[in-house]
Amino acid sequence: MPICHSNLYVYTIAMKKFFIYFFLLLILISVFVKFTFDPFAKSFLEKNLTKDSGRSVTIQSLSTNFFTGSISIENVQIKNDKMFSRENLITVPLIKAKLKISELFYKKIHFANMLINNPTINYDVVIQNGKMIDSFYLVENLSKNNSNKQYSNQQNTTAKSETTTDAKQTNNKGNIDFVIDRLDIPQIDVSILAKDFEFSKNISLDKMTFQNVGNVKNSNHYKDVMSMIVMNIAVKINNEVITSNLKKKFEAKVKNLLSSDKLKSIIGTDPDKVIKKLEKLFK
Repeated sequence: MPICHSNLYVYTIAMKKFFIYFFLLLILISVFVKFTFDPFAKSFLEKNLTKDSGRSVTIQSLSTNFFTGSISIENVQIKNDKMFSRENLITVPLIKAKLKISELFYKKIHFANMLINNPTINYDVVIQNGKMIDSFYLVENLSKNNSNKQYSNQQNTTAKSETTTDAKQTNNKGNIDFVIDRLDIPQIDVSILAKDFEFSKNISLDKMTFQNVGNVKNSNHYKDVMSMIVMNIAVKINNEVITSNLKKKFEAKVKNLLSSDKLKSIIGTDPDKVIKKLEKLFK
């Protein structure tokens, strides 16, 4: 009996030591992730998002928890073109995601879900060198029958076939493979500002949900999904702002300018004829 008690005591001490060492190992892993992996992931995302969007992208903080599989990204900012008064084109206060830890061993980042919470878009319109220019180049594209290369690329991307998408995925070897089972965007707020027309308006887009988003085979390529989101925003802005409210402001501004005696002597006394010629901007 004394021998059994002695063995049990030794076993108990050994188990306590094991759990202490294991707990310390978990702490060390957590510290490593916090101070090594998180900064690397933050830098990686900033670099690739900047490359994909063509705009400078910054992230305030990125936090991962491999014990729960949760990822939190705070204050994502996509910078605006310098010609516009507002610094950011897009601001996302928070992105939350749930990671499938077991699939990391298959060299693929697999998210069970991702939530992009309350993104805000600053849509600006300015007059530069006699031309109307906006954040998404919508006005210019409309006036040129969508001949603008950037806008056309966005439209073509959404209309590409599965073959083209597969080609993208095949050429994606330099990037990390990832897939998101469910991507939710509860609401997108758009702040429209046209200082030259003394016009501003806020609009919102309803919830968007996408399934199987990523860059792996048989997924909906994330670039196509990005283009779909941009096109939804473009249609909303075009329908509710460019072809209605902003057009009226534009006409009022032109009529006010054409009312000066100096201009009347040059172009005549009928401003409506001039406006009809300029209406091509909104068609």
